[in-house]
Amino acid sequence: MAATFDVRAEIEGAEITNFHWKLGALIGLIMFFDGYELFNAAYAIPLILKSWRPAPSEIGMMLSSGIVGLSIGSILQGLLADRLGRRKVMLWALYGMGAASLALASVAHNPLQFALFRLCLGTALGMITPLTISYINEWAPKRTANVYTIWVFQFGFSVGGIAAGAAGAILAPSLGWQAIYYAGAMAILVAVAAQCWLPESAQYLALKRDFRSIGRILAQLRPTRAHLYRDAVFTAAGNAGRAVPLRFLLQAPYRVKTVVAWISGALSLFCIHGLTGWLPTLLVQRGEAMSSAATYGALIMTASLFGGLGSGWVADAAKSRVVAMVAWFAMAALVMLALAHAHGPVTMMVLVAAAGFFVFGGQSVQNNYIAMIYPTEIRSTGVGVAVGINRVGGMLGPVVIGLVKSLDPDPTWTFYVLAAAMFLASMSFVLVHADRAAPALGADVLRTSVTDD
Repeated sequence: MAATFDVRAEIEGAEITNFHWKLGALIGLIMFFDGYELFNAAYAIPLILKSWRPAPSEIGMMLSSGIVGLSIGSILQGLLADRLGRRKVMLWALYGMGAASLALASVAHNPLQFALFRLCLGTALGMITPLTISYINEWAPKRTANVYTIWVFQFGFSVGGIAAGAAGAILAPSLGWQAIYYAGAMAILVAVAAQCWLPESAQYLALKRDFRSIGRILAQLRPTRAHLYRDAVFTAAGNAGRAVPLRFLLQAPYRVKTVVAWISGALSLFCIHGLTGWLPTLLVQRGEAMSSAATYGALIMTASLFGGLGSGWVADAAKSRVVAMVAWFAMAALVMLALAHAHGPVTMMVLVAAAGFFVFGGQSVQNNYIAMIYPTEIRSTGVGVAVGINRVGGMLGPVVIGLVKSLDPDPTWTFYVLAAAMFLASMSFVLVHADRAAPALGADVLRTSVTDD
């Protein structure tokens, strides 16, 4: 009789091996280009202003079009990945990201074309982020789940954001803003690497009853048990390919956590995109050199890496992602209030770094929180819908900040708005603790969730 193994138990019980390092390196490269492409428009726009002279409304369209695409892509991948598999949809998105970046560099000649291709690029990015969250959470060893996932996700993402600033400061002034997107087109090489080395989700394969493929992947993960996986049967909760209605995410036991994930994530991305989208343009309009704008952008992304690692460590130590998110978002609100009254370059640099540390750090843990709310068979749908709704907040960030600035150019009010968003994000998790009396999660859900979260 064939041996039977629980896929999740085999993955969680594994020590850190070469498999984790290789997968982490590949996901890190994917997230590098994700971060690079997400933030590079902020550095292209100030240069485009000089040649195309777009109206303020056109600037808002160019900045927000990519974020609209993020929402579309996030929801679209959820509809596809739970049915077709994580790997196939990830490959489509990676090739699409490289192609859209190449089109921006070579075809876009006016604000409308820029916005349309940026929409396509955002759609690809919108697929990549939730897929990456699902991937690294499913393959992370249990003992160091938060640190491993945040290190893999946040390091590549942060370095990519720093590289976007470097491209804006070094490549664009001499080669034109198009050079920023020619560099981004190298994502096609990462797509080729993923075609060769990216595995499918083992839990998805278990739901599809593709036991032979699971055995080959788990043999790489745990070589000492490879002989046990030959001709074995693997189990996972749920049914693959089943349609998951949106209303299912709003039923017990997911309802409260789903709503909180939507609200807090939208407020967090409102702050992230409102701050990072406008900061370089504001600095250039004040007379700062593009290199100064890039320095602030690089500072935010560098601090975000340490903020993500710090929040991950706290989440693991406290055995609660909620504790880490509440603390980081509350501190972000205080930093925004301090920025509203900051004076002097040194103070500004310190507070901008603190903003990157706490705003992005809280968002890093939230990515893991969203992924682990749901069991495997609906994870891509749940994460995709959550990230898509969160992106609505990100889309509104640059628009609302632009509106606030048009009413009063004093940056004090801008930071008050951002502080309010972070405070509400922190307080939204009170609902999670108020839901303690709700019915307990089923055993299949407990296997994919962190107890306290």
